[in-house]
Amino acid sequence: MYTQDEKALIWLTMFNVSLNKANKILNILSELGYKINNINSRKNEIIKIVGTSIYSEMIGVNEAILNSYINNLDSKNIKCVTVLNSNYPSKLKEIDEKPLVLFCKGDLSLFNTKSIAIVGTRFPSAYGRYITEIFAKELAQNNLTIISGLASGVDKISHEQALSNNGKTIAVLGGGFDKIYPAINTNLAEEITQKGLLISEYRPNIRPTSYTFPFRNRIIAALSDGVLITEAPEKSGALHTKNYALEYGKEIFVVPGNINNIKGKGTNKILKSMQGACVTETEDILFKMGITPNKISTKRVESVQTNINEKIILTALEDVEQSLENLHDITKLEIKTLNSCLTMLQIRGLIRKLPGNIYSIN
Repeated sequence: MYTQDEKALIWLTMFNVSLNKANKILNILSELGYKINNINSRKNEIIKIVGTSIYSEMIGVNEAILNSYINNLDSKNIKCVTVLNSNYPSKLKEIDEKPLVLFCKGDLSLFNTKSIAIVGTRFPSAYGRYITEIFAKELAQNNLTIISGLASGVDKISHEQALSNNGKTIAVLGGGFDKIYPAINTNLAEEITQKGLLISEYRPNIRPTSYTFPFRNRIIAALSDGVLITEAPEKSGALHTKNYALEYGKEIFVVPGNINNIKGKGTNKILKSMQGACVTETEDILFKMGITPNKISTKRVESVQTNINEKIILTALEDVEQSLENLHDITKLEIKTLNSCLTMLQIRGLIRKLPGNIYSIN
């Protein structure tokens, strides 16, 4: 199933060795062939790279143990796609910090599809949630594979919209398959393995850390043909993905944020320096990527008649979501009238009710 050289790459993932150190070890072993028993002849050089403790672990793992490790992965339907394998994504091969091994569950053919990464805040506003839902849905319906990081918020919404609209999605994890984070997304991860592709550069038992999350963003950017940021504050991890995308020469797309909400400050800051990245509908992205839309975009504004009280409510919700209490103070409507109007506006799809008695324009 795997060549001896590929097995050597998989063997390296069994130890807590950084990508940089792993590459240094491979450079040493390459002179003799990537056979793991060759580490004994280069003991001193390898100890200088990883230290005596990890070196001791390395010499303790022979080929029989490695084969058992690989068989265990296979029993869990985990495929190891090494950088030497023909299935390794060509887009990822182009970057300097490419993973030596990708642990994969699902449809490997998605590596070869036209794709777009959708990233943003883990705590979107009602506006950010709605925008992400619309863009992810329509891009998936236009045969773009949606790539994201399985985090809460924008990531989760993007994956869910792709799946619910019979589209394809790739989730790039910041840890191993056995340590899904957040745990609430475990069922979503399983659904992605059945209908899409779940990948990680970390062996299954590795927990995600504050380092692995931003580092995995290079994979999200590299695998995509473009990166869409739907909503992000100034210090969002999505901005790391944007920086990687710029380095790799990918298209950047940014939806303008609500200027009254700090959750859109990051996206608006990008647009001040990259005005050409601004998109307000999915067609902006599709045409830039050379794709003729095959689906009509969802109407953003309903052409319906509203009475004066409903107009007052819609005006109050125009810029930012509001609580029931705030709406009562702003509109000066009697609570019974207000509740009746809110119910009708929800039924007609003009507004939505969020947790905590919060209302937002749809």
